Amino acid sequence: MIIFDFDLTLVDTSPVEHLRQQRRWNQVMAAAPKLQVYDGVHDLIQALHAAGRPMAILTKSPNMVPDHFVKLHGWPIPTVLGYHQVANRKPHPEGLFKAMSMAGVDPKDVAHVGDRAEDTAAARAAGVLAIGAAWGVNDAAELEASKPDHLFRSVADLQSFLKDFG
Repeated sequence: MIIFDFDLTLVDTSPVEHLRQQRRWNQVMAAAPKLQVYDGVHDLIQALHAAGRPMAILTKSPNMVPDHFVKLHGWPIPTVLGYHQVANRKPHPEGLFKAMSMAGVDPKDVAHVGDRAEDTAAARAAGVLAIGAAWGVNDAAELEASKPDHLFRSVADLQSFLKDFG
């Protein structure tokens, strides 16, 4: 199973970061159609689906934004867990445990892909593979310092790696 973070991992949400920090979700949703999916993400998701790999999205934002992208792009990602679906947000592993439970998978068969140190910490606490996604961050130093198991600077490199994972 691959559990993705959403913001700055699948989609470039940097243009609405100030709105996200102010919790102005209606304005974030209004801007959502203009936000760009990172190059290679569509292909990655379709390849994982074709290989029968379960996927989920775990985000600290309300799930309405990733839900919009899942529907808009037809992504075969059945589980989207956001701010309101967990009591404890990353770096707490609750969301990862919940996604794994919903899919019926064992942590040894799971990777969490995220752009922040808190993603690495959550993955470690849940006993899953921690993958750093550096393609959407301006400065990867904090992510690198968190020492994920693997760090990728492009979606294509992640996709190559995931062909052999699990």
